[in-house]
Amino acid sequence: MAKRSKKNIKQIQDALLSNTGFLNREDSSGEETIHQDIIDDEVLTKYEALAEYEKTDTKTLINKALGHFLKLKGLQLEQALKNRK
Repeated sequence: MAKRSKKNIKQIQDALLSNTGFLNREDSSGEETIHQDIIDDEVLTKYEALAEYEKTDTKTLINKALGHFLKLKGLQLEQALKNRK
């Protein structure tokens, strides 16, 4: 069994800011998968149900949700990015 590489907080933040997610993980079918270690199973199940209802894929829906979240947190995000420099 292949060992999973853990992402550090910087990689997670970069992925959230770029709105791309972790695209380097692939399952056996070659499709992109969602990083299971980051999203709770219960939350992922809800996103999957909502994505099915909206006739879209889960990854797209999660990226939309993260984009909306970052817009809501825009001022805090801006301050956080300034503090990192």
